[in-house]
Amino acid sequence: MGPSEAVRQLISNVTLVAQSDFTVVLQGETGSGKDLIARALHQSSPRSQGPFTAVDCGAIPETLLESELFGHEKGAFTNAILQKPGKFEIAEKGTLFLDEISNMPLSSQAKLLRVLQEKTVYRVGGTRPVNIDVRLVVASNQDLQMLANAGNFRRDLFFRLNEFTILIPPLRGRKEDIPYLAKLFLDATNKELKKNVRGFTEPAIEALLRYSWPGNVRQLRSVIRRAILLADEMVTKNCSKSSQ
Repeated sequence: MGPSEAVRQLISNVTLVAQSDFTVVLQGETGSGKDLIARALHQSSPRSQGPFTAVDCGAIPETLLESELFGHEKGAFTNAILQKPGKFEIAEKGTLFLDEISNMPLSSQAKLLRVLQEKTVYRVGGTRPVNIDVRLVVASNQDLQMLANAGNFRRDLFFRLNEFTILIPPLRGRKEDIPYLAKLFLDATNKELKKNVRGFTEPAIEALLRYSWPGNVRQLRSVIRRAILLADEMVTKNCSKSSQ
């Protein structure tokens, strides 16, 4: 993620908590690298040989979320023609990553809390508990404690999840990482496009450093990819600005 002190502290926190089974809350803006940190936690943990399973809580309709997480039995609802294990079962002995958990409906939050307390799931339409052994990592681009205090997130679930929180700084707060990341994306895009763009002009780097990057690392990657497509030998300021 870069050579900055902020990234070194981030790595230190990941290394510290990875060896435990603590539930980890990753808080950071969209595009700041929460999924990358979640994978690093898994790969650095004793569960690294188990599965890493990710769920985007904002991308699944409310009516399907519980089936996705907990599974369902045959005949539980229309079109449930087969028994299906949920993500908790699929992540057994590994890590389950719930991205953007703040988008989870309150009714599903209550069921998630029960799962975490009892370490069992009930498939939709099922009556028999299924034991689970899963390490949970959740992420949000909003402050979960503020949401809980405002009544928009269950306080009891927040207290259960908040065993260890990692704050991921935005890219504008660690600008010394921008040249490193830009070179990383340049090399990868050169390889993909079979080009040989050598680097960035000084005005191009200055333009990258001045920009606030509201979309964080994800936006920087997109900008560099387009700039490489437009460039011949070097990425110029005009290439960078036309890509933002």
